[in-house]
Amino acid sequence: MRQFQTIYDNKDQFVRELGEWKETCKGISENRFVFHIFSDKAPESDVKEVLGIIDRMMPEADLIGSSASGNIYEGCVTENPIAVSATVLEHADSFFRTRQLIVSDMDAESIEGELSAMADDFNGVKAIEVIMTIDSIPIRKICSLLKQYLPASVPVFGGGAFGDNRHEAFTFVKNGEFSKRSIVFLMYGGEDFHIANTYVMGWKPLGAPLKVTKAENKVLYELDGAPAFMTYQHYLRIPNDENLFYNALEFPFAVTVNDRVVLRHALYCDDNGALTMSTDIPEGSVLHLTYGDPETILGNVKKSAQHIVSFAPEVIAVFDCFGRKTFWGNNADASKETIPFHSIAPTYGFCTAGEFVRLKGRDEEIMHHNLSLVIAGMREGGPMEKEIIDKTGDLMQPDTTMSLVNRLANYINTAKAELVEANRTLSILAVTDRLTNMYNRGEIQRQITERINENLLHPDLDHATTLVMLDLDNFKKINDTYGHAVGDEVLRKVSALIRESVEKLRADAVSGRWGGEEFMIMLPGYDQKAAAEFADKLRKDIASLEFKELSMATASFGVAQAQ
Repeated sequence: MRQFQTIYDNKDQFVRELGEWKETCKGISENRFVFHIFSDKAPESDVKEVLGIIDRMMPEADLIGSSASGNIYEGCVTENPIAVSATVLEHADSFFRTRQLIVSDMDAESIEGELSAMADDFNGVKAIEVIMTIDSIPIRKICSLLKQYLPASVPVFGGGAFGDNRHEAFTFVKNGEFSKRSIVFLMYGGEDFHIANTYVMGWKPLGAPLKVTKAENKVLYELDGAPAFMTYQHYLRIPNDENLFYNALEFPFAVTVNDRVVLRHALYCDDNGALTMSTDIPEGSVLHLTYGDPETILGNVKKSAQHIVSFAPEVIAVFDCFGRKTFWGNNADASKETIPFHSIAPTYGFCTAGEFVRLKGRDEEIMHHNLSLVIAGMREGGPMEKEIIDKTGDLMQPDTTMSLVNRLANYINTAKAELVEANRTLSILAVTDRLTNMYNRGEIQRQITERINENLLHPDLDHATTLVMLDLDNFKKINDTYGHAVGDEVLRKVSALIRESVEKLRADAVSGRWGGEEFMIMLPGYDQKAAAEFADKLRKDIASLEFKELSMATASFGVAQAQ
């Protein structure tokens, strides 16, 4: 597997370089070449000129491409208008296939039909690269459908074609159209084709969790019952102005989707404080504000690079969210994330409007990420021994002022965690009897009242509730004869037995210390007869307890069913 790469400057330069690539691969058929062409705001006429040159000089070669917010050239994040890469398959049984799915005016059912019709195209593939025009198609639905129709556990990697209010996002394939509502697939396969893919995040949670109390599709209306924008305004002093997009990009929201944490960022805000997000956030989700931590980001890059090194790829695809470039502030610092991979093998890729990944061997939905770095290492045949210049040692903090920000954020998060833990402990203490570790009278009374009120509100439902009260016999005599230490031992052993017995019942059965030597048990779903049977068994178990100085303890029981 080989790769060539250039920046398109003019027709003569590109014709010359393409001729050199052909000469280097003399003897390899043109249909073993697949080109990637990524355009960062280049005129469409220039992109079409590149396609025309490839078609004239290598008519059997295939190609895909899209709009971008920067190109990965020689491992660096650049703003060259057009980057062209050619990947060459050298093993006889390796193959690739390209397809473009135009989704203009399609509903979900039509998209599903088109994917179903492509089923044969997916046969035998071992990896799939996808590029989508994210803003113009139903991403969540498409990711769900892709899981249904793509081969199980086949790794997926790719990104979103970039567009803004001046340049619409688009994708294209050979002999296809420049479509603003489409998905491009590049499928790799063959016995000798191998892949290892991964992704990098690096954003850390900031502050307390936030509940999505109102949302619809991409619009996030309320967090914790307040307009969503108030989170940015109140905690971060971010104004609702023309810079909101870039300011909010530094503090995206983290949300858990299919047991994986993904990031979502705000695009803009309306006059009522509703945020339009980069993709859907379901109502009821729990979010965290996050901040980019350079140390964590570069540490994760290093781990991912070391993972890819062990795979020994021949070509590496890099899909780097444009938001990461914005976070670093300049291309030189942004390239600190991508250069280490180019030191392993030749890279190609672009700065995306979102990223897609399904890791190798995982039969799960294709995950749509924001602000991530997706990496896919590919090779033909077994791993080759070669010298690799390890650039991961250069992943140092570029700006010492960031360290202060990180320390302050760490202080806030640590203080918050300690406060949450302290409040949790206080909440437990407020409802717990110290000696027996059971609910205290106030809490058991509250739960009984809540249950009885529920019975009154829903008399048509079967909500039988029975209370069991027990009183240790002659407990004052035990204290007077043996001392309070022995009395406390009796209370602890009896309460432990009660808790253990109740825990074996329904999850909503509860027990507590009513006062002194009295205990209360609430048994939802038990009628008086069943509760009496439980009480009688518990009475016998208490009588069989063993104590150091006391021969035995007994208890008297009372049972009452709520009417």
